[in-house]
Amino acid sequence: MKTPNCYNIVPSKNLWEIGLEFIRRVDDDLIEKNLKLAYIVYKLNKLEGASSTVTKRSVFLACFNEIGSLSARDIALDKDIETYLFLKYFSPVKDSAAMILVNKNQKRFSSYFIDGMRFKIARDFTKYLIKLHDKDLAYKKIVDNKDLYNGIDVLAMSKLINKVDIFYELDSMHYKTVIYKYISKMFFGLKERTKFIIMLSSLFEMYSLQTLSHSQVTAYIAYSLAKKMKLKSSNQKKLYVAGLVHDLGKVSVPLRILEKPDKLTDQEYNKMKKHVTYTKEILDGKMDFDIVEIAYRHHERIDGKGYPNKVKGENMTIDQKILQVADVISALSAKRSYKEAWSIEKTISILEENVLRGQMEKSIVDCFKENQEKIMKESTKLMNDTEKIYLKINKERELLSNK
Repeated sequence: MKTPNCYNIVPSKNLWEIGLEFIRRVDDDLIEKNLKLAYIVYKLNKLEGASSTVTKRSVFLACFNEIGSLSARDIALDKDIETYLFLKYFSPVKDSAAMILVNKNQKRFSSYFIDGMRFKIARDFTKYLIKLHDKDLAYKKIVDNKDLYNGIDVLAMSKLINKVDIFYELDSMHYKTVIYKYISKMFFGLKERTKFIIMLSSLFEMYSLQTLSHSQVTAYIAYSLAKKMKLKSSNQKKLYVAGLVHDLGKVSVPLRILEKPDKLTDQEYNKMKKHVTYTKEILDGKMDFDIVEIAYRHHERIDGKGYPNKVKGENMTIDQKILQVADVISALSAKRSYKEAWSIEKTISILEENVLRGQMEKSIVDCFKENQEKIMKESTKLMNDTEKIYLKINKERELLSNK
């Protein structure tokens, strides 16, 4: 599936801001712990003379350390395994994800072994430091368990804590200044930027095959409709990105609501509806204003009976109306906890009913009807490809859990 060139849509610096805000919204403690780990990882890699590529990838892993515990909020699974699986299959640094699971019993000729062992000692030291509030006691724990680490890393850690007052710098928030400055300059290419966005949108969907591809499918349908309707290239790109991020706010919605097989109660539905506001809060000031508004308004209806603000059609842009339609098509054509996937005939019938009720723009629905065969062929392929990834994740999870 060919996607638009969105190279200049979201700067790398803003992607990091979105990613960190995304994690912070569901676990303030985790993001603070991860930024401290990133600081120690950065310092240790610099001290040991690691390459810039290794340092960047290690800092990336540190920022998203234990991210698997967020996507498994209601599931009792090994958080390191879940973090590894998530980063391997969804992140821009998939080739380095195995560093999360490195231990001294692994084969030493593994390409990531040395870097992974350095990451391990930094992670353990950070954990001890946060728990004990004393750098010397934290280092003593490392020495007491020195057989778990490479000798060169133990020595480097000793040099680091004697050279830098780590506890003071972490307590004074100096570490944030250093890490924010460093990651703001971490460059992402076109594919990596798109992968970063998809990674975030996939976090809360990883455990549900029913919604795993929703954001990507929605983005593709919206992009295709914009292209067929001959919107400007810039509009097409903005719609694609808006489709990828339109549901980011669901990370603040309980999994029990997201995956409830029965009809939501009024209270649950009101909580679900807040996801558009959460999405806007995560993206505000970090993405193009138009993209934020497209994502924010994807549940508005042209009759003014949508949410969150009951905006009427005359006050909605064509981009916003397209994403509204694309989101519905994606949802109807996918299997969910509360329904089976609907046929294209039934999907079109629902869209036509929405047009008659004054809820959707007729020209957009007509465009979909005229091009539905190609659009749905690609959408189905995307869903099938995602299902294969989901099955791979489950298979690898089982193998790792039984080791």
